[in-house]
Amino acid sequence: MLIHPLQRPKRLSLGMLAAAVAALGGCLVITAETHRFAFRAADAFEQGQGAWGVQKGAEGTVELYDRVLVEDDGPGIGGDADWLVNNRAPTTEITGEIRVKKILHLDRPAVKAAYLYVPLGVTVEINGRALPIPDPTQYPEVPPNFLRAGDNEIVLRGADRHATIKIALPEDILRNAPERAGQAKRSFVSRDGGKNWQAIRGEYMVRLQLVQFVPSGRFVSKVIDLGQPQGDDLTLLTPVKISSVMVEALGDTPAGTRLECAVRTGRSPVYDAASWSNWQPAGSRTPPEHRYLQWQITLLTDDPLQTPAVRTVNVTAEVSRSPIPAWASSLKVGAVRNEEIRSTSIPFQYEDPLNPKLVELRKNYRLDEVVAGAQSETEQFVKLRDWVAHQWKYKPPEDYYPPWDANEILSHKCGFCVQYAIVLMQCAISMGHQARFVFGYNPGAFDGGGHEVCEIWSNEYRKWVFMDVNQDWHYLDAHTKTPMSMLEVHNLILKTYYSERPAIPENAPQSRLPSDALGICYGTSMIPSSPPPDMARHWTNGLYTVPTRWLFINYMPRNNFLAAPYPQPKTQGVHWDWPDYWCWEDARMPKRRIYRNFTARTNDLNWSLNQVRFDATLGTRPNEVAVQMATFTPYFETFLVRAESQPWKASPPALTWQLHPGRNRLEMHVRNRAGVEGPVSFLELERP
Repeated sequence: MLIHPLQRPKRLSLGMLAAAVAALGGCLVITAETHRFAFRAADAFEQGQGAWGVQKGAEGTVELYDRVLVEDDGPGIGGDADWLVNNRAPTTEITGEIRVKKILHLDRPAVKAAYLYVPLGVTVEINGRALPIPDPTQYPEVPPNFLRAGDNEIVLRGADRHATIKIALPEDILRNAPERAGQAKRSFVSRDGGKNWQAIRGEYMVRLQLVQFVPSGRFVSKVIDLGQPQGDDLTLLTPVKISSVMVEALGDTPAGTRLECAVRTGRSPVYDAASWSNWQPAGSRTPPEHRYLQWQITLLTDDPLQTPAVRTVNVTAEVSRSPIPAWASSLKVGAVRNEEIRSTSIPFQYEDPLNPKLVELRKNYRLDEVVAGAQSETEQFVKLRDWVAHQWKYKPPEDYYPPWDANEILSHKCGFCVQYAIVLMQCAISMGHQARFVFGYNPGAFDGGGHEVCEIWSNEYRKWVFMDVNQDWHYLDAHTKTPMSMLEVHNLILKTYYSERPAIPENAPQSRLPSDALGICYGTSMIPSSPPPDMARHWTNGLYTVPTRWLFINYMPRNNFLAAPYPQPKTQGVHWDWPDYWCWEDARMPKRRIYRNFTARTNDLNWSLNQVRFDATLGTRPNEVAVQMATFTPYFETFLVRAESQPWKASPPALTWQLHPGRNRLEMHVRNRAGVEGPVSFLELERP
């Protein structure tokens, strides 16, 4: 269905509205208005509070997510590198008369396509049928008619090359996924050509990715101010009462599919459970004082081969608006900073900076002295990074792979890029700065081996910034002089090395290329400088060369490994086979068939922390403005406000701002439990 643009009411200035009131003899007339909002589904998907089990479809639609991973080994799979003395994953060599068998259970066998993950150099039978594998690949495509409901038997035997297959041990699986206790054994070995089979201790790493629509998914809109006509974003609001709200989702619902709509409402410009309602069916009564709304569209299907598609969501609100009070007719709005709060779909879990282990880390290693003298928050990060980089010499953990605990790692003085990143992440959190663990790689590129780093949330730049502690550097956007995020580096790699070509191994870069968009800051330097002698490859003809390895980027969905050690990947960095990372996937990138969670939604990686979004509503009493603040701040302690140059003071979310003649300025920010303060939002008003 074609949705025509809705007519927008004319925007009136405060003075125009006040003049209208005066023309009515000063009577305060409550006006009834109809406010209409139309949201293109793809835009709402990108800008909203989150999307789970859905993806962008063709022509701006939102449809159900279409990949399902079937596996039994994922929680406990490890690495089998030869250099590991301990913690090496056991393997079976598939050769001669040795066969392995894997049972994978399917509840919904109907698929558009399916891909198996198996070792290179094997032949495969699925349910007794030989699987054609025309080219050597770890992701052979499985014809849909090979699969059946219930147990599917996959048999691997040796071909013309050496092949081994890894095993996830039961104790490693159950440590990360105790809910799998009691699951039937699904991995077997035969040493006589398949005549007799014995269950092994553990599960072989054989996985199946199904291209089928998941049964259900949902996405949530941004917060909508029902009191303002679509497209308006007035700094000063007038009181409103909501009489009714109607929400409808327009799209396609093939047989066996359906759409459901729900809403929640509140008094705050950012959702929080304390001041908002629970989800209710669309059409439920809206409290009159709740001017803010979010909608949620749930997509459902009974058929794995069919999905509903949402094109547009329309919202219609009947609103009673109070007019501009006469005292406010000559108010002038000056400078404004009202932060945007971006939300992620990743169910990220945050470590408490006051966790006793982090308090101990900060105290024992005198981290406050490490960052002493820093002139900015970013310089604190750089000083921490440089300190961690010099705590031990790079040494892979051959004999002992430590837990995700900075105290433990620092006591052993051993590790490679994984341990460096973990220590920096937890040092930053101990100082009150949330950080996250990230890794990347680029198969086929000349420096494409995997590498682990971390990103730290910057209140200074209102973004996540990339810190490579093992190499002791960070990247700058050479034009804006702003530290770059991992996603920004990834996008620069695509632009520099792939142009419009697919980012597949056949097109992988084989040498470094320079760019005037990149700067690199080494050690404690805050400005780009010439690289050290052993890093001369980063510099050519006065320009920095663009790295190549950050094509695939993967994020751990939590950083609270001290509060909850598990689940965690076993021997991270020796392998990258844990299935539950959150993986970025551009349209031009090849599909990776061993992972579960993929996203192309920018805010899923660029979500924001520690910021204040506010509204300011004209009061009925002269010279009063009601201010409502909201935030998403992990381990929030308090809002801080000040008027003009008065001292900062703690404040509840709602306050009354008393204006005086002349320039009025109200500043707001947050403080977390570790004492770190977020960026300042502010509003300036001029009262004659």
